[in-house]
Amino acid sequence: MGTFETVARVMHGHFDDATDSEKLAAVRDVTVASSVAAAAIAVQPVPFLDVALLAPIHIAMVQAIGRVHGYKLDTKSVVEMLATFGGSIVTRGVLGSVVKVIPVFGWAASASMAYAMTYAIGEASHAYFACGRGLSSSELQRLFRSVYEAKRAEKEGAGAAKADP
Repeated sequence: MGTFETVARVMHGHFDDATDSEKLAAVRDVTVASSVAAAAIAVQPVPFLDVALLAPIHIAMVQAIGRVHGYKLDTKSVVEMLATFGGSIVTRGVLGSVVKVIPVFGWAASASMAYAMTYAIGEASHAYFACGRGLSSSELQRLFRSVYEAKRAEKEGAGAAKADP
């Protein structure tokens, strides 16, 4: 199933009869598509603009992941869930914007940070909904940090490998 088909299926909420592997595939597609969109937004050179532009992507992604797991969430519920990550998201978003003052390197670093942050939100959201919304705030934060660090290192390593002649 392609990303566009997955997004259409997620938006219409047809996951009642889906297997766990189909749900996981849908969550992965939505998470990767959202992460790529976040990285693309972060490449733009205007500091702090991406902070405002990433919020709708994160909200829509969490709503989509919730839908895959059978939850229909309004924006307020998603914002409350994202508040669990609170300082982590804001701090990483601001740092991603600040590094943009360094041309080229800063833009690449900002893109890898936005990708990793969005991917980590997607993974933590999946875990949260998959276990029936039973993860504590500390468990969500720990999972978010762990996935964020791993994805950021992966993306920065991939960027360094491409830059190495």
